[in-house]
Amino acid sequence: MPAVTVENPLTLPRVTAPADAVARPVLAVTTAPSGFEGEGFPVRRAFAGINYRHLDPFIMMDQMGEVEYAPGEPKDSTSWGSIPTDAR
Repeated sequence: MPAVTVENPLTLPRVTAPADAVARPVLAVTTAPSGFEGEGFPVRRAFAGINYRHLDPFIMMDQMGEVEYAPGEPKDSTSWGSIPTDAR
């Protein structure tokens, strides 16, 4: 299904809740912790440490902003350290 793009999102029709929808209480309001992913890209993981039974099956939110690194600048943040490039 193609994405819908409009100048003003307020012009889109409201999505109505299904008749059998059940309201759930908010468990907590927190600030996403910051960390690094992969080769040093900063990331904020919105649901870090939340038990998966409290989340819908498809909701995993990471915020990765734009980053500009110079050649060789990203940090190696993997727990196993650097990966050898010369396997002899």
